Amino acid sequence: MRMKDFYKEFGKRLKELRLQANMTQDELAEQVNVATKTVSYWENGHNPITLNKIPLIANALNIPIYKLFIFLSVDEKAADKDYIELLQAKTGKELDTLFNLLKEMQKIKY
Repeated sequence: MRMKDFYKEFGKRLKELRLQANMTQDELAEQVNVATKTVSYWENGHNPITLNKIPLIANALNIPIYKLFIFLSVDEKAADKDYIELLQAKTGKELDTLFNLLKEMQKIKY
């Protein structure tokens, strides 16, 4: 998956979770300490999200961090169940390492 596609999929997932939490973009922006426009950009895949905002978003939505990254089709979800369970078992420090790895991967030009 190209990074541009990743941002779009992440944005769709973020919007879905925000709506499930019955939150407006304004409310999420306030809790994450960003402008409402920033949340809109994230949801539309126009701007990449900074890694330090991910835990704040998960906290605001009252979900575990890994749920922000579940944007697979139903068939893929079944096939990738082991990955989800693996992420659930990780500690905060291990998740930080994974997110730092993702950050470095974002710098790679495909």
